[in-house]
Parts: sequence; C-alpha cells; structure tokens
Amino acid sequence: MSSQAKVDGSTAQLDMEDQPPSLPTPPKRQKASSFSNISRILVFALGIFIVGSIGFAGYSAFASRDIQQQNAVAVIREGPDNQGKAGKTPPPVCGSTVQCGGEAYTGEVKLTEDLFCTDTETPPIGGDICDICAITLDGEDAELDCNEFMVHNSGAMVIGICLLNGARAKNCYVQKFLVGIYVQNGGEVNECEVMFNDVFGIQVQNEASSTTKMKISNTYIHDNSDRGFYFLGSGESPESSETSIEVNNVKSNHNVIGMSFAGDNVKLEVQVKDSETSNNSGSGIEIDSVFGVNISAAVDVELDGIISRYNGDHGLFVSPLIVGGEVKVKVKGDVNLYKNENSGFFVGDVDVVVERRGALNSCGNLASGSLDEDIRSDLATFSGNGYTCDSTSPNLSNIITCDPCPTCPQ
Repeated sequence: MSSQAKVDGSTAQLDMEDQPPSLPTPPKRQKASSFSNISRILVFALGIFIVGSIGFAGYSAFASRDIQQQNAVAVIREGPDNQGKAGKTPPPVCGSTVQCGGEAYTGEVKLTEDLFCTDTETPPIGGDICDICAITLDGEDAELDCNEFMVHNSGAMVIGICLLNGARAKNCYVQKFLVGIYVQNGGEVNECEVMFNDVFGIQVQNEASSTTKMKISNTYIHDNSDRGFYFLGSGESPESSETSIEVNNVKSNHNVIGMSFAGDNVKLEVQVKDSETSNNSGSGIEIDSVFGVNISAAVDVELDGIISRYNGDHGLFVSPLIVGGEVKVKVKGDVNLYKNENSGFFVGDVDVVVERRGALNSCGNLASGSLDEDIRSDLATFSGNGYTCDSTSPNLSNIITCDPCPTCPQ
C-alpha cells in the first residue's frame, strides 16, 4: 500500500501508516528517451555485475526490506514545454509529488523529503526510461535540487537519477541502485554524494554523431561495486562524435576503479582538476578501450592537481589498445601518483606533455619484476619543460628532474 505526500507549496506532512526505518545520515560532503537508447549500456553494466561475482540475483534482491513506498514531497516548476508562455516561470504546482519512476520532468524539481524506492516489481524491458529511473529530468531547463535529501533504493528500481540532454542535479545523496546517476547526451552533477551502488556510481553515455558536454564538480563517489565514474562512448567516427568531460573537485574512492573513460570512434576531451582517486581495488584513473579490444579514438586528457594513491593497480593507466587515434596527456599542474600496488603511471603509445608549471610526481609505488618502474612506458613520448620526480624511465630525459625531489608521502 503506497502513500501520497501532500504539498502545500512550502511545508508538507507525510500521511503514512508506517514510516520507513531511519537510515544512517551520511557524512557531510566536502521528451523522455526510450529504454532502448540505454539498453546496451545497462546490459553491459549487468554483465559486469555478473562477472564481478555480485550476481544477477541482486537485481531482484533489493526487496529484502518490507517497507512501504514513500513518495517525496517536492516543489515543481514546469519546464518551457509546459509553461504556456515562453520565458515565464510558473509558480509551484501544488498537490504534486515525486514518485519513483513515472514521468520525465522538464523544469525545476526541489525535494523536501527523502525519496525511498521500494517497489519490488521488476521494471519492464523495452519500456520508457522513466520506468527504470527513480527520477528522470530531460532538457537544459530541467534541474533537480535534492536539497540534501536522499534518493534510496530497497526495491527493484535500476537507476537513481537519470539526466538527459543537458539536465542537471545538485545536493543529492544517491545510494543502493544498480547505477546511482545516469547521464545521457550531456548534463551536470554538482554537490552530490553517490555511494553503495551495485555497479556504477555515475555513468555517462553519448549518442553516436553527437556533440555533448558533461560536468561533474564538488562530488564524492565511494563504495560502489564497480567504477565510481564511468564514461563509455561509441560513435560513427571521432569527427562526428565528440564528448567533453570536466571533472573538478571530485573524490572517487573505495570503488573498483575510481574514474574510467572509454570509447570507440569518438573524440574525447577530459579535464580532471583538483581531484582524488584513492583506495580503489583497481586503478585510480584509467583511459581505456572498450571490452578489451583495439579501438580508434582521439583522446585529449588534461590533468591539474591530481592525487591518485593506495590503489590496487595503477595510479593512472592509459591503455595501449587505443591504436587507431591520437592520444595526448597534458600535465598542467601537480599530478601525484604514489603508493599504488603497481606502477604510478602506466602508459601506452601516447604523447605526454609536462607543461612548465606541471609536475609528474610518481614515487613509492609497489610494482615488481618487469613493471618495477614508477612511470612505466616503452612507447610513450615525453616532452615539455615541467618537472618529474621519476628517474627510472629513459623516456623522461627531456623532462627536468627535480633536485631535491619532494619526499614521497608515507
């Protein structure tokens, strides 16, 4: 038996027979699309779900807690498609509630209560994307402000928040879905905490033959069962499929992989600034191929103010399987890669430029045998007039070695 939340425009009371059990408060953080548009990504996600020994049973096991569905009280301002007069911002729609699934919002939505998804019925395959997302926002005028409330799953809902075609989300806690936040064809995520999801924390996809921008800032991603942040793009050619991703002040820790960027036949520009990927069981940051096969992609990565440490594999990994396109890595500021279980920086056939104020600091990593190098590469070309603390790779002869080098953190 479900309950409706009543809205009076400012405050609201939930009329429920039984309140859901209280959840631990997480730490304070520093036109709808068809389901077929994302089915291949979700199938891939579920494939990882199985390969990672998590088990597909988890898809239906969300119903372990017998609590009632709680619809969230929300103030909703309709988007331009529903305004009647362009450019006019309508008043809040009284009597409206945000339910788990059901419709795509094109305007502003602000939660005034937590949203619990408890429906145990598996969403239909091949239906609308709104059926698998707790909250869906569509278009550049659409924005979700969770107001520091939580979007939580204990039922069969697949995705927490879906952002389509430039939509935005901020001030959200999202947990215990398969995918916490899904972004298609551009969008923004700001001031969110995404945690304890069974596959990806934040997943980003672009459609073929499109130019999209994605921005994520001031966000903490942690304890997800696969990748914390994952971009997977597939296009017709790098010239026709372009994606720009800005990552600013983001921590992605205690996942399998902190941040992963992969694509085939795409042009990908990635800027990572003032961010950290630590204590992940795999690599901290990876620029990878798709499904482990040779791909063609044009990738331009800029790093400025990065810490990637105590990861179970590499601090920064650039796949040698990107063979059909040009890959460049620019070190624009301090990039600190240390105390990783393998090399700090593992790079394939890539141009690496350490700019004048840049410093590629990789030390104290725990690689052994043939990989016993803090910066591991036989094919990369290093250039620039910045600094490095590594002296084990002969390819770094063009880079200034700091003297004395900073002490490697313990």
